[in-house]
Amino acid sequence: MPKLPKGKAYLCVLIDEKVVRDLRKLVKMKYNTMHGGLSWEVEQALRNWLAAHTQSTHVSAMRVNPQPKTLLVWEQVKAYLRRRFGYAGFMTGVQIVSDHLIQAIAAVRGDDERTIKKWIKKFQEGKLIKQISFKVYEVI
Repeated sequence: MPKLPKGKAYLCVLIDEKVVRDLRKLVKMKYNTMHGGLSWEVEQALRNWLAAHTQSTHVSAMRVNPQPKTLLVWEQVKAYLRRRFGYAGFMTGVQIVSDHLIQAIAAVRGDDERTIKKWIKKFQEGKLIKQISFKVYEVI
């Protein structure tokens, strides 16, 4: 084991091979290198996960069973985001730019403003996404 920088800890976990491949691909694409990017992204994902699960609204953060049609449309939106914008994996903590989400919904279900608002609301009610800032959604 290499010498650890001050304030850092070594964490060894077993993760599905496909998730690791997708994560490494995303980090490589995002930073053009693997140096430090993988640790940074995993740490940020864990921080977001901890924040989402340690608030007083823990029960509301738990995933509910969304309607089957909502899941079908969500899968279509994810596929569009992968093809058009290169989002690699959709594990918990992945952040989606709202303009990308809106464009994906428009491509899959139609570009009417009411339709887009409806599907964003359904995704939020189904605990598939949550809005974390004005322009960013996060996969729950």
